[in-house]
Amino acid sequence: MINFRYHVISLAAVFVALAVGAVFGTAAANGYATDVLRGSIDAAHKTNDQLRQTTDDLQEEASRKDDYINDTAPAVLRGTLANRRIVVLTTPSGRDRAEGVIEKLELAGAAVSGPIHIQEAFFDPKNSLDLLGLTRRNSPPPITLPGNSNGVETASALLATTLLGPASAHHPTVMPAFANAGYLAAPKQLDGPSAGAVLVTGAPYVERNSAERNAAIVTMAAQIATIGPTVLAGTISGDGSSIGIVRGDEALHARISTVDGVAGAQGQVVAALALAERITANRGGRYGTAGDADALIPRQTITGG
Repeated sequence: MINFRYHVISLAAVFVALAVGAVFGTAAANGYATDVLRGSIDAAHKTNDQLRQTTDDLQEEASRKDDYINDTAPAVLRGTLANRRIVVLTTPSGRDRAEGVIEKLELAGAAVSGPIHIQEAFFDPKNSLDLLGLTRRNSPPPITLPGNSNGVETASALLATTLLGPASAHHPTVMPAFANAGYLAAPKQLDGPSAGAVLVTGAPYVERNSAERNAAIVTMAAQIATIGPTVLAGTISGDGSSIGIVRGDEALHARISTVDGVAGAQGQVVAALALAERITANRGGRYGTAGDADALIPRQTITGG
């Protein structure tokens, strides 16, 4: 007869066997899993190295392309804006792009005023009434301004008339008023009037009140275009961006030339060519490499006019 002691010994043997099996099984599994994991890590390192090399190659290629464009820019641009005074304005996101644009405008023969840096406060919806009051207090007669409560539109109309229109003699009063109020930063000396303008912007606003702020940039460009030839030059186009808004509106597109890719030499050259086209041929377009662009460069650079 099987006694209790036999049962205890049998159960102990079973548990010992299970424990030993678990130990060996875990060791075997761990060994296999470790090998698999090590292989995956090695493969990831190799892929990362390849991607890094590809990135370096693309950056070098882009740099060489910019070098080529910069080397050929004098020949491409020479004389296209000769004896023209051009004013350059920037939004906060476009400030770092202004230098390259100004360089290309000067290669085209232009005398550049600016850059005039429009500050964040100008595009903030909460400052609309303050802008409206500031504009009305500093508007010299007999300038006619928009008769509405849109501060950005009214202020932009005054700035445009001051920079490109008959009120250019009022630079010494109008520009300091906006600068002292924190709405722009401009050089002490601004000659005028200018024959055309480039408004340089960058990535669109995406945070609070982004739609209103992006629309405000378009409003400024539209008011400048009411007075003189205007190019809106930015880094990208797309839904919500100021360039995308202009390109999607035929009435605005008819008045404002747009250029994307202005962060690189190609976009900077095209910005100068697009303004020359606006001034000399009263013609514009959607230029750049974005999906909503119509062409890389203005037709005059290919056909000679």
